[in-house]
Amino acid sequence: MSESPEIQAVITGFIDAIRPQYVLVVAVAPLCGCLLTLLAVLFAFSTPASRSLLVFKLNAIAILVALVTGILNGYINALGLLEPFASDTTVSLCFTFAFFTLCSPLFYDSILLLRLLAFYPIRSTPLSTLARVLAIPVLVKCGRLVCLSLFLHGYYVSSVKYGPVTDWFRNPYVTSEWVLQVTDNMYSCGFFLYKLYIRSSEISNFGSGMLHTFTFTVHPFSSDFILTITFHAVSNAKVPPWSA
Repeated sequence: MSESPEIQAVITGFIDAIRPQYVLVVAVAPLCGCLLTLLAVLFAFSTPASRSLLVFKLNAIAILVALVTGILNGYINALGLLEPFASDTTVSLCFTFAFFTLCSPLFYDSILLLRLLAFYPIRSTPLSTLARVLAIPVLVKCGRLVCLSLFLHGYYVSSVKYGPVTDWFRNPYVTSEWVLQVTDNMYSCGFFLYKLYIRSSEISNFGSGMLHTFTFTVHPFSSDFILTITFHAVSNAKVPPWSA
């Protein structure tokens, strides 16, 4: 017996309603699997000396933070699939997800900033030089932190009063933080790659022996730099829930 048009309309509407959550769950699951693989590769191809570096530990923590963010993302969207007629998600869960989603890029970019120390060691670089190099990224990160703090405070207050906000990614503070994030990434990545190119050109003039020494010294920083860039791109590819 054929279904009535009313029933077909209800079924179609229900499918359209849960489609965004389904797509996000399907997308987040393999991304989390990639992060687990990335963490395993990070430890498998590292040496005891590299594992003792601060950059290595921060990269491992960054992967774990992204994994937690992905799990929260998948869990919230899975609730929309398993309990589509349930009440709204709790404020604490939504706030935790917003905190991890928005604050984790600031942590990742701080790791990228450490790559500059490969060219400006703290012990041998004058304080004035360090101040000139780090002034712009530090000020930009402070601005990002202010934007995130203002947004998270307003988000929590409004969520307590009116329930979880579903379009928080359109907030002006979030947009401002994103613009500062792009500026921060362009400066840190561009400056590091420029210094790497200049230093490589200078060292190559002294022969292969000096080039080997330079490669041994800077390679851990450049490899961690590429790892963090790739990881940052994968992390930012996670679309927040409710975005549809």
